[in-house]
Amino acid sequence: MEILVMGLNHKTAPVEIREKLSVPANEAMGFLKRFEQKRIFDEQVLLSTCNRTEIYGVVQNHAEAVDAAKRILCEYSHLDLASFEDKLYVLKQPDSVRHLFSVASGLDSMVIGETEITGQVKEAYLAAHQNRHTGKVLNNLFQRSLKVAKNLRTHTEIGVGRVSVASVAVDLAEKIFDDLKGVRVMVIGTGEMAAQLLKAMTGHGARALIVSSHHEERARELVREFGGEAVPYELFEKKMGEVDILLTSTFSSHCIVTENQVRSWMRARHDKPLFLVDIAMPRNIEASTEKMDNVYLYNIDDLKEIADKNKALREGQLETCAHLVQAQTQYFMDWLFKEFNSKIAASGS
Repeated sequence: MEILVMGLNHKTAPVEIREKLSVPANEAMGFLKRFEQKRIFDEQVLLSTCNRTEIYGVVQNHAEAVDAAKRILCEYSHLDLASFEDKLYVLKQPDSVRHLFSVASGLDSMVIGETEITGQVKEAYLAAHQNRHTGKVLNNLFQRSLKVAKNLRTHTEIGVGRVSVASVAVDLAEKIFDDLKGVRVMVIGTGEMAAQLLKAMTGHGARALIVSSHHEERARELVREFGGEAVPYELFEKKMGEVDILLTSTFSSHCIVTENQVRSWMRARHDKPLFLVDIAMPRNIEASTEKMDNVYLYNIDDLKEIADKNKALREGQLETCAHLVQAQTQYFMDWLFKEFNSKIAASGS
């Protein structure tokens, strides 16, 4: 009896391969049914996200299981094995156990310490369990992986601080306004980075107010996605009395927001706090505005500096996390050894 994991991820395969081998949630159980019908594994769980596709299984014959699993991947993806075989990793215990614990804890993620993967591991396990694809071994393994993830977040700083520009902006805004629910956001510019910031803000309860300078159709797309209204660029200042957060992301060669403009807005706002995020290059907002009371200005370098510091803090926790994962791997392997020996003893009697 052996725990095996076979898969590929963002480190081993480009997106063109990952998307072919990605299994949507509504197809996951049908996918696992193929393994069950061919009796490849005694137990099995599929973990498929945008960054990885992994099959965890309990096997009796390692070599036969790997070959059969590769054939199923080829059938599902309609790819020749030669096009992705070198992208696959096959791990046996204890490496397979250690790998799952690292995955569930966010240590193997594109963004170190991210929490979304823990929920994805849990959902993958519960789906397999509810459809009777798991038994005692994988039940214990996946339940333990979730405990390991929780333990690492409790005893290390692997999840401390935001590590993307958009999430850093949200953190800063929440420090100013306490809660973003009902806070009004205006965007001047409709680029991808502006959309990411808007998504992060509205995802935390802020209300969107879209402004387009030259791309009216793109503004309407953002309105359809996030709500709010598209306002002609020449009218944006008339809306500033309603705005708490202003995001700027245009290709203008000169400042489109001056210190004098902001002073007039603040008088009309009775000095109510105003959060300015300038992610344009060259900058859209005069730097001198940050000296004004109740005006909080951050540019792209400010946000990136905070994100990089947080990233470095997380990376500094990797060695500690690795020791904790290793200890938990040994704990699980001790349990598995006892379980295996008890089965041998029972069959001998």
